[in-house]
Amino acid sequence: MDLNKLKPVMADEGAIMQVRHPETEDAIDGMTITLLGQDSAVYKKIQLGKQQAALSRISKGKKAVDLDATKLAEDGIDDLVKLTVGWEGFTLDGKKLDATPDNVRMVFSDWNWLREQAQEFVADRAHFFR
Repeated sequence: MDLNKLKPVMADEGAIMQVRHPETEDAIDGMTITLLGQDSAVYKKIQLGKQQAALSRISKGKKAVDLDATKLAEDGIDDLVKLTVGWEGFTLDGKKLDATPDNVRMVFSDWNWLREQAQEFVADRAHFFR
């Protein structure tokens, strides 16, 4: 098997996630999010930044950072903001909602079920192959 056929080539381009209703899991027509994958340059940069921050603390003789669930959730949202290329079909109070960083952050902060769908999508490499 040629290794070039085993590259998740859409990781850097973005793959389209069909948003699913949180209760029924049925696809919501016209509501999609385009996300970068865990093999994308953006995702790798995010991870390297986290590793560098940890190494910097260690090199300065500081102990590990206390884990805080709120901080971990915020970091996950920050990651998704960076990985979101765009979306279609999002409205709020009857008005079209553009995929600006502030709007993406608000949506993933206030709609946990949608954040979870996006995180699961990004984590599944299978979505990023042609």
